[in-house]
Amino acid sequence: MDDPRDLALLDTSRDELRRRISAALQQFDHLIRTADPKARPRGSDWTVQQITAHVLTVGHRYRDMGRTGNYHRGNTPGEVIAINQADIEAALAPIPELADQLRMLQPEIDRFFDATTDDGRIHRFHCDAFVDGITLQTNWLGEVLLHGSDIARTVKAPWEFPERDWALVLRGGMQIGPAYIRADLPADTHAVVAFTTAGARPYLAEVQGNTAEFRAVQPDDRPDAVLRAPASTLNELFYQRIGPITAARRGLRIVGGRRPWVAMKLMHYFAPA
Repeated sequence: MDDPRDLALLDTSRDELRRRISAALQQFDHLIRTADPKARPRGSDWTVQQITAHVLTVGHRYRDMGRTGNYHRGNTPGEVIAINQADIEAALAPIPELADQLRMLQPEIDRFFDATTDDGRIHRFHCDAFVDGITLQTNWLGEVLLHGSDIARTVKAPWEFPERDWALVLRGGMQIGPAYIRADLPADTHAVVAFTTAGARPYLAEVQGNTAEFRAVQPDDRPDAVLRAPASTLNELFYQRIGPITAARRGLRIVGGRRPWVAMKLMHYFAPA
């Protein structure tokens, strides 16, 4: 039997990811060029202009990985926040310039993805997570989709993508998420939450003290709670864009488990990404 730790949330290919990333970037390009650069999403520290600069600087990290195998990483979630802010301040420019830079960067990023798609979990990420070549790409897709969603919601612009896109983003989150577990959790903290979304394997998050694991569900698992939701809702919940009440309005349902109330605590165990 396959080790549940080796089973990704779903399967994909470079061809699919190239197509979906390209479509997301095209829509993001149109969105940022037409949005008010000074508009600020509710609850965000960044304006549309700063968000655009952030996405560009994430692209720079992929470029640097392709050129040198390295980039400026944060060892803790707090360090990542500080690095993101410093990078934004260094890159800030009028949005048309940022958009042009982002467009020119993509061919080099594509070549990097072409060369790394089949890699296992050998790529070091923030907070000492190790991810595979697919997650490098789904994280890039996620940066565009999540930040594009923040901007679109603020300026009341359309931002519609298939649930499959969001499921791909969620796949990467399963490898990155454990690195964001809060270091100050009590040693007796324990929660097991399973979740299902269309087109993906049933998956499970287990928190024990200040460690976390995400893996495929196995027949002998006894989760505290079982969730079902669209992938878009799970992403916004896991990335702490929304809370449980809004998630319920967007299709989140608790469909089983021994202690279903545990599901409401899960995201409190992780630092914001």
